[in-house]
Parts: sequence; structure tokens; C-alpha cells
Amino acid sequence: MDSQISKNEYSIIRFNLLTSLLAILNQNDEDDTSFVIANYILNNLKDMEKRSIYKVAEDCFVSRSSIQRFVKEIGYENYTQMKQSLAEVISHEEALLDYTDHTDFSNYILESISTMAQDITETAKKNGFKNLLDRFTRAKSIVILVAEDSSHACKLFQQQLLAAGKLIRIATSAGSNISFLNTLDRDDLLIVCSVTGNFALAVTDQLKDINATKCLITLNRTTVFLGQYSIIYYLGDKIKPSSRSIRMFKNVYTNYGLSLFFDLLFHAYFRSSISPGKV
Repeated sequence: MDSQISKNEYSIIRFNLLTSLLAILNQNDEDDTSFVIANYILNNLKDMEKRSIYKVAEDCFVSRSSIQRFVKEIGYENYTQMKQSLAEVISHEEALLDYTDHTDFSNYILESISTMAQDITETAKKNGFKNLLDRFTRAKSIVILVAEDSSHACKLFQQQLLAAGKLIRIATSAGSNISFLNTLDRDDLLIVCSVTGNFALAVTDQLKDINATKCLITLNRTTVFLGQYSIIYYLGDKIKPSSRSIRMFKNVYTNYGLSLFFDLLFHAYFRSSISPGKV
């Protein structure tokens, strides 16, 4: 898996650049070289395309080799490759601004959340969770794979399941080693969470040789996913994006959708564990 990362245009590492930079900013001291470089990149995102490695080294008062080490530490082969990924970071930021750009944001967000909650709840009632819960019961082990910035809902779900006596594992795009996914077999269940479908597109090449039963939680209706997953669970029916390339967008589904979905799924699991057959 590791050897595929740099070859895939939308690899898990490339998808994770913003999270990696912010993690360094949050976890390191200000005089740490990695902090200095990450801070510089984040403060100059839109101009980085024009800045050479020599310019960055000069402005950060570090050596060029320090920049090269930093780039490799966050998963890239070289400085140029990292710069190419920054366009996606900028696109992500623009999506965040579009999300909040409403004159009456309070009413907009309340109405949007209400509509989303009704959509996800009605979709869950219509489709049910029986197929997914059957896989839960039969699986030898269960792993959820998700982008780091969408992982909170998954980690809470992990805690809920543990309270009910079921232990699962979470792997995120920020994980230092996800090669263990290659050890999964047909008796294991791998659940990929990707509301927009972007993360699922990013990990397509890395998951194709994994033998586990694969499930995708998404809104994206692209046919690209049809032959890749045994189960595709669509979060709702009111929004049906379809794209076979990564396109950044932000809405209430990307912010809150997984939390509601996993609350509903856990409730169904809890009921089924108390009264088998009733989901």
C-alpha cells in the first residue's frame, strides 16, 4: 500500500495535506522547525505556487534540506509534488467560505439541518440497517476508514459500540501506518466513510487489492463505486451528487450527517442485540 501512495493522483496522503499541516501547527512548539515551515505554508497558501524551495528556506531561516525532510515527513517525495497538492487545500478553503456565505446564516443552518435530519432519518427507515448489521454480526473484525477531519463521528460510534460490547477499529487519513488494512480478509468488514465521495475516490487504488468485505457510506451516486463495494449506503435522497473526480463542497451533510447516521445505526445495533431480528 505504501508504494502506491505517491503514484495515485488522489492518494490518501495528498488528500490529507491540510490536516497534516494543521496537526503540526497544533502539536509542536513554535521554535520547532516543522512548526515554522507549516506555519509559513498555511499563512501563504495562495502564493506558494510561485515560491521556490529556496525562497521558503530563506524566509523560514532554515536549510533547503530541512524543507526536503519536512516534505517527506508529511508523505511527499519532493517539494514540487507537495506544491501541486496545495490547489486542493485552497479549494477546500473556498468551499468553507461558500458554506457560511449567507446573509441570514442562522435561519439557513437551522432549516438545512432540519431538512437533512428528516432526509437521513427517512432514508434509514426506508432502507433499514439489516444488511449492514448482518455483516457486523458475521465479521471477524471491523475497521472504519475515514478522513481525519471527518473522524469525530466515527470515533464516537466506536465508543458507543464498545459500551455495547462490540470493539471496532478506526483508521484515518492521518494515521502513520494503515498498511494493516492489507491483512484484512473476506471475514473482515471495512467501512469507508465519505459523505461527498472525495475521500473514497482518493483511496480507490489503495483499497482495490484488500480482500475484506467493503462498505461505503456516502451521498455520491457515481457508478465508479458500484463494482468496488459490496454495500453502498446512501445517507439521504434529497441530495444526490455524482462525480468521478474530487470536487470540494461543504454543507450540513458534510458537517453533521455522519453523526446522525451513526446515532441511528447504533440504536439499530443496540435494539438488535437486545432483541435479535428486530431492526
